[in-house]
Amino acid sequence: MGTIITRNQGDKTYYVYQETYREKINKKDFGKTRGSGKSRVCTRATYLGTAEKILKCVKEKRAPVKVKTRNFGLIAAAYQTAFEIELPQILMKHINGKRFETNLWIYFFVTIVNRLDHATSKEKMSGWLKKTILPELMNIKPNNFTGKNFWYATDGIISEKELQKRRKKEKIESDPFACIDDTIFTAIETELFYRIDQLMTLSPSVICYDTTNFYTYIEEPKSSKLANTCHSKDSKNYLRHIGLLMAVEKSFGIPLISRIYRANCHGSKLFSLILADLIISLKKLCGSESDLVLVLDKGNNSKENFSNMVGKINWVGALVPSHHEDLIGIELDKYHGVWKDRCYYRCKKNVMGMECVIVLTFNAATKRKKIHSLRRGIEKLKYEVIKKWESYKKTPKFITQGINTMKKKSRYGKCIKISIHDRKLHFEENKKEIKEREKRFGKSLIFSNMLEAETGYLIDTYNEKNIIEDDFHLLKDITIIRFRPIRHWTDSKIRAYVFCCVVSMILMRVMQWMTEQAGYKMSINVLKDELTDIQEVVMIYSSTEAERRITERSAVQKKLWEIFKLEEIEKKLLLHH
Repeated sequence: MGTIITRNQGDKTYYVYQETYREKINKKDFGKTRGSGKSRVCTRATYLGTAEKILKCVKEKRAPVKVKTRNFGLIAAAYQTAFEIELPQILMKHINGKRFETNLWIYFFVTIVNRLDHATSKEKMSGWLKKTILPELMNIKPNNFTGKNFWYATDGIISEKELQKRRKKEKIESDPFACIDDTIFTAIETELFYRIDQLMTLSPSVICYDTTNFYTYIEEPKSSKLANTCHSKDSKNYLRHIGLLMAVEKSFGIPLISRIYRANCHGSKLFSLILADLIISLKKLCGSESDLVLVLDKGNNSKENFSNMVGKINWVGALVPSHHEDLIGIELDKYHGVWKDRCYYRCKKNVMGMECVIVLTFNAATKRKKIHSLRRGIEKLKYEVIKKWESYKKTPKFITQGINTMKKKSRYGKCIKISIHDRKLHFEENKKEIKEREKRFGKSLIFSNMLEAETGYLIDTYNEKNIIEDDFHLLKDITIIRFRPIRHWTDSKIRAYVFCCVVSMILMRVMQWMTEQAGYKMSINVLKDELTDIQEVVMIYSSTEAERRITERSAVQKKLWEIFKLEEIEKKLLLHH
């Protein structure tokens, strides 16, 4: 708070607005905690003039010469949250060095905030910075943030030259991670997880593990060993993809480990390589005597993987229904009970050489949805076949190779038979195949090595894996992180980019948690929209006079203003003015 004081000169009285504030002696220091750097008390005085002049200014309506707006709400909230979880301090600790008088960790921090606010290419980063409050908050020069500088900043942490040397010495064909050194990024993620655990009280004793892939536009000749064609999660099989694995805690989806890999590597092989690191990290976090549970999808199933987990960690996983027709064929009236919206049948069975408990569940609503999707898929395939048939200039006498290929590639191809009668297409549904599929709809097989665990616990624990699916959706959402398409071409830069995207997602998760703690439960999309609407308006009256204002806020935005303590940022910006 400032005060207005009087000053006398001769027989005239003048008024001055005076305020005091603290500033760091070393401009590069951040934070208010002990050890964050020395500060000093400064005084700023603004001459107001005589009483008559002040009265004239109050009565006089002035029109600004120029009006500028800058992104305030989301940037300020992300900045405050980052300091709450000590992200700048952790980055500072692990990422050393400078480029053009800018600390290398700041290049990474700016990229993390950029993915949240308005994901741009590195070449457009300086233009984006100029439209935000970040340069003033961090005392940085936007023009330094060019694509070239980002490249060198990243290369200082994970060198492309060193990576190529390592690949020449080692056999990379058998390494799904293509010899990429994750040491620094893994250390940052681990330390960040510990800090967030202290703040949010996470549930690291239950970890959900899964993989996904993201498409790129990398074409031959390519320098990336990671980018490969594979079964695309986005149905873009013709493009090269990068794989991403994550292990997240069950409550809020905060990643403990994230790594990129060759997208054409099978999930079960990948899991066997990451398992040891995952168990070590969990034991350090929870204690060596803790009962840890790993939730897996069926794509990671292999006898070797589960043998390696015996005595080290418990698991809850899923089995492929078609591999256990004896269980899938059990009638509903023989099921043992009901848990929430599911009927279940429980038994013990030898799976991959070890005794496990198996829970067969059935959900009627899921079955109805699956049947609807099946009918819709069959009709869509018929429509595409007819469209292909009508595209031929001359009506074929037989089913063409193009139609046979279309039918073979479709997941619904086995559900229909195509023939020609009087040079017209004729469709016949394969009722046996459709009946077999419908028999499995709504049913899932959960299995675990925890033979005495409650059935409800096993069902609920396996369903916790939805949290990691939500994380993948956040990364792929073009309105949130906009992970895809990856527009980097070398593996070292791709790794750095993925790290920034994952940390950006973590930051958004923490922000969502902070609003929930204050009694405002909202989706990340809504939270981002509300904060983005809070803008700073700068009204310029002359070359020496300007006025700052924050746009009018709704009731929800006023609450967010309090939650993220945005008044502190507003005051900090006024001191820079």
